[in-house]
Amino acid sequence: MKKINYLILIFSAFIFACGSNGGNKIQQEDNETNFEKKQTVCIWNGVPVRETPTKDGKWVSSISLGETVTFLGGIAIDSLDKNREYLHVELSDGKVAWANSYGLIIDSKIAVLKEEAPIYKRPDLLTITEKRFSKMDVLAIEETKEEWIKVVGEKKKLKGWIKSNTVIESKEDIALSIMVSKELKEKNGDLKIDDIDEFIEKSPYQNSIFISYLKEILAESKVVDEVLPDETVETDSISETIE
Repeated sequence: MKKINYLILIFSAFIFACGSNGGNKIQQEDNETNFEKKQTVCIWNGVPVRETPTKDGKWVSSISLGETVTFLGGIAIDSLDKNREYLHVELSDGKVAWANSYGLIIDSKIAVLKEEAPIYKRPDLLTITEKRFSKMDVLAIEETKEEWIKVVGEKKKLKGWIKSNTVIESKEDIALSIMVSKELKEKNGDLKIDDIDEFIEKSPYQNSIFISYLKEILAESKVVDEVLPDETVETDSISETIE
């Protein structure tokens, strides 16, 4: 009888604990006081940060694409919101809160593609895939192995292994690439050609290697615009001759 009462007491305590956390289950990867903090990169623009690890938690801030935060070791699962996972993080301004894990890559660093790069399944030339990263794509580097790096692209759309010499880690180049992603890219990934000139003029990152790249794209588009009318005139003349 005493054993049954004891089990009831434990079960009641468990129910109370769950209720007091709003239905959340909190689990720790390690004791945060002993946990080795890990640099964590955001590869999704606008990841929400809240005081508590629930969808109803008070909004604190949001994490931008390419921003780096510190993972403190705490992991929380919101069982009332499709088991959504939250990470206990410290922002660059010192604020400590909970961020949705879906846009964060733990123990990684930020980089940007300086050229187009094929994606490999493993760090082996024989495992090449048809997928490719594009120039100026922002990446999170998860692992390095000799001349290879394991990366995750923006919004986790692409991931895999690429050659390490295809990326750069310059803060100015990364910052400009992120601006391009936010301001110049269409949903399909194409650049808004008509906006490039103004973008270059107002950019605070004039020393980035990608400024000259954007100028080249703009110059090529102007050449095409100048050639097309002439071709149209030639086509019209040929049509008139045939008639």
